[in-house]
Amino acid sequence: MLEGLQNIIGTQDPSLGGNINHGDPFAFAPPVWDYLMDRFAVASILDVGSGQGHCAAYCARKGRYVIAIDGLEANMASAVHPTVLHDLRKGPFVARVDLVHCQELVEHIEESHIDSVIATLANGKIVAMTHALPDQPGHHHVNCKPDEYWIEQLSKAGYSLFADDTERVRAMAKQCGAIYFAASGLVFGRLGI
Repeated sequence: MLEGLQNIIGTQDPSLGGNINHGDPFAFAPPVWDYLMDRFAVASILDVGSGQGHCAAYCARKGRYVIAIDGLEANMASAVHPTVLHDLRKGPFVARVDLVHCQELVEHIEESHIDSVIATLANGKIVAMTHALPDQPGHHHVNCKPDEYWIEQLSKAGYSLFADDTERVRAMAKQCGAIYFAASGLVFGRLGI
């Protein structure tokens, strides 16, 4: 951990949380978000696992309608963008949008809840997500899988990987220091859009 940064961990349920208080500098990716919003003419966004809402607030300032959801009550209470408390382990969240953004979340949810995660991601015409790689250390990393796993899961839900957009997003993220998107960012589109 970088000096001066504090983790937020769910006190009643340690599997919730694990984000950085006041925002993770390695997750802040404005060039990626701008690219996705412009490239896909995004008017509405669902930010899944929004933490304290920094991505949601950024996109809202850009004029997009943004719904932020997080499973940790402490994040909801201190969020910089209005946030809905929702635990994906208890079922999917439903809100049809243009883009679903999901950064640094899926690796924290047990594989037994994958159907709820995928159903939530499937709210978007476009899905932009990151995931932890196999054996990647981190708080409550219980579902660390390679790209191919997530590509297969989203394919079953009717999405295809947008390889060129994935490559662009990873390059942009690398330049701005957003290491999660740089390492494992994936962009999907619903088949037929």
